[in-house]
Amino acid sequence: MKPARMLMVTSLYPYGQGETFVTAELEHVARSLGRIGIVPGFYVPGTTPRPARQPVDLAYADTRWGFLRVPRMLACLLLALVHYRWAGDLASILARPRKLDNLKELVRALYRARMFEHFLGGLARRARSGAAHACGAGSDAGVDIVYFYWMVPEIAGALHFRKASGTPLRIVCRAHRGDLYEDLKPGGYAGLRRTVMAGIDDVYCISEHGARYLAECFPAASGKIHVFRLGVDDPGFLNRQPHDGPLSIVSCAFVIASKRLHLIVDAMACLLAADPALQIRWTHVGDGPLLEQVRAHAARRLGGFGARAQAVFEGYRTQAELMALYRAEAFDVIANVSDSEGIPVSLMEACAAGMPMVAADVGGNAEIVNGANGVLLPADAGAAAIAAALLRFNDRAAARAVRAAARRHWAAHFDAAANYARFGRELAGGGQAQPHAAAGAAPVLDAVGGDGPPAG
Repeated sequence: MKPARMLMVTSLYPYGQGETFVTAELEHVARSLGRIGIVPGFYVPGTTPRPARQPVDLAYADTRWGFLRVPRMLACLLLALVHYRWAGDLASILARPRKLDNLKELVRALYRARMFEHFLGGLARRARSGAAHACGAGSDAGVDIVYFYWMVPEIAGALHFRKASGTPLRIVCRAHRGDLYEDLKPGGYAGLRRTVMAGIDDVYCISEHGARYLAECFPAASGKIHVFRLGVDDPGFLNRQPHDGPLSIVSCAFVIASKRLHLIVDAMACLLAADPALQIRWTHVGDGPLLEQVRAHAARRLGGFGARAQAVFEGYRTQAELMALYRAEAFDVIANVSDSEGIPVSLMEACAAGMPMVAADVGGNAEIVNGANGVLLPADAGAAAIAAALLRFNDRAAARAVRAAARRHWAAHFDAAANYARFGRELAGGGQAQPHAAAGAAPVLDAVGGDGPPAG
C-alpha cells in the first residue's frame, strides 16, 4: 500500500506565531505519511512564514481574503444556501437568544464552507489537467486525507465536495477549545456543527474532557470521537529547585481576563500579610491587552510589602526563550488559574521540565495536574485557596517528590515524540479509526496546487 497523502488545513500556520504545536506534530506525522501539503486559512501578505518542510498552498487564503473578497463571499453564500442543508441550524438559532450573533455565525459558516469546496474543486481540476507537475511531485500528487487542525465550517465544504464529486477522501479534524465548546462562541452556536459531525470520519480531541463534551452533544457520533493528545518535546533539562530565598512562582499566559492573573497577585498579598518573614517572587511570561492593568494591580497590592514582594513581567517570549528561562532560573511552582482551558501548553512545558503545578479544575487541566504532581483547585477558587496551594511548595524537601512526579506524568502522557508518532500511525490508517476510502483508491486532488516550492 502506498503511504497516505494528506492536505493539512490550518488557521495561519506557517504564518503568525500561533499553532505552536504544528511544527513538532508535522515532524513526527510525516514519518508515517507520504506527501503532505499545508493550506492556511489566512496570512498577512508580505510577512515571512516560519520555515516549513512541506509545500504551502495560499490559494484558499487568497480567495477568502483577497481583493474580490466581498463579491466572492456573496456568490459562495448564495450557492451554499441552495446546495447545503441549513434549515435545522436556522430553526435552532431562532429558538435561542442572541439570534443576530448566531445568524452571523451561520452566514460565515455557509460562505466559508462553500469557498473551501470551491478550492478543493480547483485542486481537482488542476490535478486532472496535469498541473501537479508544477509541484515537482509528478502526476501522482493526489490526496487521500484532508486533515483540519481545528473544527471549522470548512469541513462541511469538504464533505459536500466529497459527496458531489465521488472523491474517496478521508476527512478528519482535531478539536481543541475555542473551536470545540459552543458556549465559548459569541452566541453559543457553532456554524454547521451538525453537518460536520454527521459526515466527518473522525474527530481527534486533545483532551478527555473535550471528547466527553462532544460525545454528550452528539451521542450518535461517539464512535468517531477519539482522544489524541498534543505534546511537547523533552527540553533536555530539569528546572532547578530553589534551595533558599523567596518562594518562586512562574506563570505563562496571554494576558486577558479569562486568565485571572489578578488572583495570583491577590494570593501573594494574602501570604505576605499572614507571614511577615515570607518573601515571594512572581515571574509572568506573556503579553496581552491587560498586561498594564495587571502590572498596575500588582503595584497597588504588593507595593506595601517592599522587597518581600517581587513581580517580574518578562513579556512575550518564544518557546525557545521560555525554555532558556526555565533552564536558567529556579522556580518552585507554576500557576494557572484560568477560568477556561483546553490543556494549556504552559503546563505541558512545565511538566516536562519537572515543575510542580497549581491549576484550576477547568477544561482538561485535571488530565495534567493531580495530587501527585501539584494541586488541582476548584474551578471557582479564590485568592485564599490559591495562596494555600502555592504555599505548599515553600516546603522544598516535600516538593522534590512532586517534581519527579511531574516529569513522569509528562513522559507518560504528553511526550511529543510518542503522541505524534501514534497520531501519524492513526492518520495513515494504522490506529483506531479506519480510512474512509478503500485502500489503494486513486485520489484525484492535487495537494498543494501550483504555487511552487515549500515556503521558508
